[in-house]
Amino acid sequence: MEAIEYLREMVEIPSTFPNEQKMGEYCQKKLESFGFSVQAIELEGGRPNIVATRGKNPTLAFMGHMDTVPAYGKWNTNPHQLVEKEGKLYGLGAADMKGGLAAIFSALEKTDSPAMVVLTSDEENNSAGSHLLVSRPKLFEGIKFMVAAEPTEHGNKEGSILLGRRGRAVYKVDVHGRSAHGAHTERGINAIEKASELVLALRDFPLRKNTEIGSESLFVREISGANTSLSIPESASFWIDVHLVLGQDAESECTRLQEFLQNIYPECSVGIFDRGLPYNMPFYTPPETPEAEILASIVREVVGNTSFSHGESVADENVFAQLFPAVSYGPLGRNYHSANEYVEKESLINCEQIYQKLIKK
Repeated sequence: MEAIEYLREMVEIPSTFPNEQKMGEYCQKKLESFGFSVQAIELEGGRPNIVATRGKNPTLAFMGHMDTVPAYGKWNTNPHQLVEKEGKLYGLGAADMKGGLAAIFSALEKTDSPAMVVLTSDEENNSAGSHLLVSRPKLFEGIKFMVAAEPTEHGNKEGSILLGRRGRAVYKVDVHGRSAHGAHTERGINAIEKASELVLALRDFPLRKNTEIGSESLFVREISGANTSLSIPESASFWIDVHLVLGQDAESECTRLQEFLQNIYPECSVGIFDRGLPYNMPFYTPPETPEAEILASIVREVVGNTSFSHGESVADENVFAQLFPAVSYGPLGRNYHSANEYVEKESLINCEQIYQKLIKK
């Protein structure tokens, strides 16, 4: 089957997280028909994660996630039916990332070389599936290079290979004041006011700039504090969402934030917000990595040009790249996480050809 037909079948299978089961069944059957040995490792609730291997000692792995976000906004077409208009293929997940999966499947069907395929659930949430899989590193023995089929773009130009992504962590800041009667504000310390001062002070936090994967950024995502009586609030909290760059991790950035904020108001503390899973850390695969050079040469051959870019936010690649070099290359698409998502038909066909050549090499 061609990639477009695989994409048509995949779009018709609803797989909004946490309901990836039917998509997992579909993928497992197809991979087995291509000669793969398939291991299904489930998250709670029967949510599948697949590690499939073909041939002896594969060194190349393809990765994709099976879940989508909900069908946000007002669609002009049925989001669960693939519709072609003016060279664009519309459907929920067509770009993010069933188009990439369809290209992988079509390429695998037309080849018989050794390869691994890794498919996850929960990427659009907290990457629980990828964290589960990397907790079992023996599954990936021998893998030297992973290609994620996430949609990649550099402006409006096809051929961009994403070499890395920023990481992410969330921090909770607890601010301590001193209670007093509301009629005597001078006797207390209003924790909400102090928290507000600290939030505004973050405008001057020294962000790391101009790394290979861009610059660090942060925003305050939530603030809370209250008192139920006529008293000055003695506690308040706020949460900082940070996109991390190379040389940073969740712990080191926590230390930097605490030192900065305590220098302004000592009666505060900063901790890593526990979401129940590790946060996805930044990664970067240099373009001179031999496998990346091979991919770049194939992209140039098929598309006519190649370029390198980085991802502004996190994805499952962040998790797997802690084990081996990883890059992203998928078909060109738009409107993911919004209405009228689509993938470019020509780019999808090109992507399948690129994967096929990469498998053979």
